[in-house]
Amino acid sequence: MENLAQTAAKSNVAWLAYWARRGLPILQSSKEQLLVALRRADRLHPSDLADIVLKDPLLTAQALRYINQRQKNSLSADITTINGIVMLMGVAPFIEHFIKMPILEDVLQGHPRSIARIHKLIGDSRFMAKMAREFAGERYDAHLDEIFISALLSRIPEVLELLAHDTDATAPHGRDHAHALFAAWSLPHALSVLLAEPEADALPRQVLQHATLRLATLLDRGWWQPEVAKLLQQMAEVLNTSVDDVWQRTNRLMLFYARNEPQKQGWPAARWLPMLPGEWPLPVAPAPALAAPVEVKVEKDILAERMQALHLAGAQGAPANQIMTLAVRALAEGLGMQRILFALLVAGENAIKARFAHGLDAADPARQLHIKLDETHLLTRLMLKQQSIWFNPSNAASLEPMLPVGFREQVGHNDFCAMSIFVGDKAVGIIYADRQGGDSLAETHYQHFKQIGLLTSRALSHHPAQSR
Repeated sequence: MENLAQTAAKSNVAWLAYWARRGLPILQSSKEQLLVALRRADRLHPSDLADIVLKDPLLTAQALRYINQRQKNSLSADITTINGIVMLMGVAPFIEHFIKMPILEDVLQGHPRSIARIHKLIGDSRFMAKMAREFAGERYDAHLDEIFISALLSRIPEVLELLAHDTDATAPHGRDHAHALFAAWSLPHALSVLLAEPEADALPRQVLQHATLRLATLLDRGWWQPEVAKLLQQMAEVLNTSVDDVWQRTNRLMLFYARNEPQKQGWPAARWLPMLPGEWPLPVAPAPALAAPVEVKVEKDILAERMQALHLAGAQGAPANQIMTLAVRALAEGLGMQRILFALLVAGENAIKARFAHGLDAADPARQLHIKLDETHLLTRLMLKQQSIWFNPSNAASLEPMLPVGFREQVGHNDFCAMSIFVGDKAVGIIYADRQGGDSLAETHYQHFKQIGLLTSRALSHHPAQSR
């Protein structure tokens, strides 16, 4: 694993050394459950104890570290499951050993904000673990415990950073990757590799795990971010299913977790009803060391509201003209697109023709856009599957010769975005959008343009008359 070796060379050695032998606290709720379990230890099955331990990433990490740092002989194997640890130690000895660990809430007494933040990280970790196991199960992964535990421990470095800096002024600054920490603790390599950045030849389980955990992290900041669509696509390819299927499963998991998770810090069910009206926070980009966080700029919060309205219209089976109107508003008001055109397939003719227009003067030739699809050109290629293009100065030389004859005469010479619209598996037309007056488009505009196009297709597919 070359990337693990490369990361190790950049490790925060002081931080790893600080935590090399330092014990971890456990949650107050874990200690309370272990005390109850101790009174009936003779009647407990290892899996009953595992259910308690696996709700607490700190206790899970401490148990794995303890058992895998034991003196081993040549026949000893790594222990990757809590069931395996309990069977090796025995139920009562396991409880008696780990019940002596300090309590997180006591250690951080006087730091309520840090306690709340750690509880939030733990809640996120538990959701990530359930989500990772769910999708890995779709692949019939033979070692779901490894999938679950690696996801559960993925936020441990952040927890330890908060813990150290609130309790020890001499603690080294910063943190390190989870897999570097696991290696320092002698945790099984199978857990570490699941949290490393996948290489080009990575196994599907590693690609799926990385995409799932990254998706869960991004969704905590909002559904609209461009990388969300990319990760959903990655997961869909590994699972050999559709992006919509992955998205629906993700939503179901989020709502189920919010409804049933006993520790719901930061997890009200309404937060996982995506695309509802209201204000959404801007995502924050990682900032350089010692620099203030930098906000990723998008056009307006209005974009999120317009996209939410488009999604809801589709879910409610709104008519096609209403969906088109909402798509235009998202492009115009949210992205600042000045000319927007929907060119739809003409029944009985292999061509597309302008049907809906916004921002075009009555005399604008684009209103009369009519492109034959008999010959191979850029628009016919777009219609083969749902895809998009951003025509800009960096690709103009290669794309200009591929434009259909007469296209520039009708729409002009602006940079533009275009995307095919599909209803189910059937192409129905193309969305075209541009800006006038020399206003250039950026990558952010293009990514949001694609999201609006996808939402439009899905909304049209939900309409009963369109889906038949």
